Amino acid sequence: MSTTAGTRKTADSSIVLQVFRGDTSGGQEQRFEVPSIEGMVVLDAIHYIQANFANDLACRWNCKAAKCGSCSAEINGRPRLMCKTRVDEFVNQEIHVGPMRAFPLIKDLVTDVSWNYEVNKQIPGFTPPPNEPVPYRMLPEDTERVYEYRKCIECFLCQDVCHVLRNHDDKSQYYGPRYMVRIAALEMHPLDTQRRSGLLHGKAGVGMCNITKCCQEVCPEHIKITDNAIIPLKERMATDVYDPVARIARKLRPRRAGAAGSEPQAGVAGATNPQRFAVRDVVRLKTRGRRLARVGSVLPDGKLEVWVLHMNGKVQHWDGPKVVRASDVTNNYGPLDDVGIGAKLVEQYISEDLE
Repeated sequence: MSTTAGTRKTADSSIVLQVFRGDTSGGQEQRFEVPSIEGMVVLDAIHYIQANFANDLACRWNCKAAKCGSCSAEINGRPRLMCKTRVDEFVNQEIHVGPMRAFPLIKDLVTDVSWNYEVNKQIPGFTPPPNEPVPYRMLPEDTERVYEYRKCIECFLCQDVCHVLRNHDDKSQYYGPRYMVRIAALEMHPLDTQRRSGLLHGKAGVGMCNITKCCQEVCPEHIKITDNAIIPLKERMATDVYDPVARIARKLRPRRAGAAGSEPQAGVAGATNPQRFAVRDVVRLKTRGRRLARVGSVLPDGKLEVWVLHMNGKVQHWDGPKVVRASDVTNNYGPLDDVGIGAKLVEQYISEDLE
């Protein structure tokens, strides 16, 4: 069988690939013809090119079983795993293989994805109740809900296709869909006690997503990223930050916990549980002006010792210590150096008055 030049197969039944070659200084596609073998995937063709034509062709891969997420690339303009993309999908087409464009190029098909791991460090981890018995016991429906998020292989194809990260070239505003999945796995875990609404509203930037669903379309594990992670997180964040009814309910809830006009006491039913706070959390108080404060210590009687941030133009200092009830906190933004407001305070080199 013979076909015209530029099609997928030539007279000797070979596949035509246009593979990007280059580095940070520039590059272009290079044409290769590879023998066609039944069941061949794009990664097989790349390996053939490395072995026979271009020994220095840079390509990242590991398992060749669509489970490690290493061989991510753009194939005919679509983010895909090379090990999972069969060449016989491209009938009468050249196969264009290039690196992910959302991340800095290192060489050929290899990009620098280290930013993703830096983002991962900024997400507060799983925080169970301090006295929760081990092994943990959970209902089957709760574990099934979380399982979907755990299927992520961190191929970063969703990060690559996300237009916020890809087109605007500004990764300071949004963590990207992969880390919305990770936060959802933590937020919806039945035993997790950490609240990440401040992180989502701030540095993680869940509001930047406009729900085009392109991320879940390219996910090789078929995780419904937008439907089951991003949208629920948007709803949770909007409720915590903007919903006036929820805000009133939070104000009334501490009063209903104990007798009217009385302060909850340690060990008494209805006492405020301070366990959702940790030293150096940045919180917002219900006082006039809703000042920011830093948690200095969590007291055993359900109260917090805090240092309050005072700002006068460019002059800023922490004042304290001051003892407040946990119910006096309207929002917990999380660790000082891990979330939006905390990170901004650290960048301003505020002195450590606590030390």
